[in-house]
Amino acid sequence: MPEGQCAGIVGGGIGGLTAAIALRKAGWDVTVYERASEFTEVGAAVVLFPNALAALDEIGVGEQVRANSFPYSSGAIRNLRGQNLVTRKIGDLAGGRDLVTIHRADLIDVLVRAIPAECLRTGTRVTGVGCGDHGRGEIVTDGDTARYDLVVAADGVHSAVRQQIWAGEGTVERTGVSAWRWIVDGPPPDFVGQVWGIRGEFGILPLAGNRTYAFAGAQRGESLAHFADWPEPVSQLVANADPARIIENELLEIRTPKLLTRGKVALIGDAAHAMRPHLGLGAALAIEDAVTLAAYADDLAGYTKARRHRVRTVQWISRQMSTVVMPDNRSLAAVRDVVVRLTPDILALSVFGVINRWRPKPIERH
Repeated sequence: MPEGQCAGIVGGGIGGLTAAIALRKAGWDVTVYERASEFTEVGAAVVLFPNALAALDEIGVGEQVRANSFPYSSGAIRNLRGQNLVTRKIGDLAGGRDLVTIHRADLIDVLVRAIPAECLRTGTRVTGVGCGDHGRGEIVTDGDTARYDLVVAADGVHSAVRQQIWAGEGTVERTGVSAWRWIVDGPPPDFVGQVWGIRGEFGILPLAGNRTYAFAGAQRGESLAHFADWPEPVSQLVANADPARIIENELLEIRTPKLLTRGKVALIGDAAHAMRPHLGLGAALAIEDAVTLAAYADDLAGYTKARRHRVRTVQWISRQMSTVVMPDNRSLAAVRDVVVRLTPDILALSVFGVINRWRPKPIERH
């Protein structure tokens, strides 16, 4: 790599900040452009499986992330009658390796602290991007154009970069599923994990700092009131939820482009492959993308080759999971319950193996 190569990163979320740390490890100068006035995430949390933790270890922030996380291995999956559908603990499905839950704001804070302040430009709106017709990519902001050896599009599901550079590809698709997420102050109830019901699912996760994360998803036409008569502790969490702390949105998917790079521009995270959250892998795949991109920064075709099959596979599995976790009616739910309870552990382990076997390519500094 020629001395002094630099990267411009559009978007200061989990993927963009991870890319900045990873590229700096590879010897690149980086600038992160974030539209908001500060780096933050509110009201949501993520589970980081061993694949994501391995990527964070590769860039030197894994231990800091663990220190701000809650070790999580005992979650269960139940139906509306309180019956366990999956008898193996989630930690067993992760191969006995560590996994953690973390508030997104805490994860963002760890990542920001690992990047020099001079690399971060908040309150900056990117108005255009060039893909490198003259050998370098361009980022256009209000009144300024900067040229980079690599431009990273980490600007989310509604990515303006993707819409400009990948016009006609990477279209946004509505899933018809609404989601609600909120944080509860206080320890989790006795049950943590997921409840798979009819036309909806509900999840409860423990967080560090004596907090609990609640999330719900339901098919089109349903509201949060859909869960009001679900068995405890779901109904109680819904009844006590503070409306001011609830984030509500419709879940969207991206039809992943055939190529994740165009010229000197690369897509990562939700900008490339937003998916349904049933496997809990959105943040993890963004982290994987970022670390992989840094390892292939001098071979962008290699980045697409390394990522395309994996992200499409996980995206497909997540899509199929919708019919499992939130069937349309009671009859389908009854069939679901029987099939899932009779599914051999080896099959469940193989699905989770797709997630957990991934390990990052080492990043070499040039």
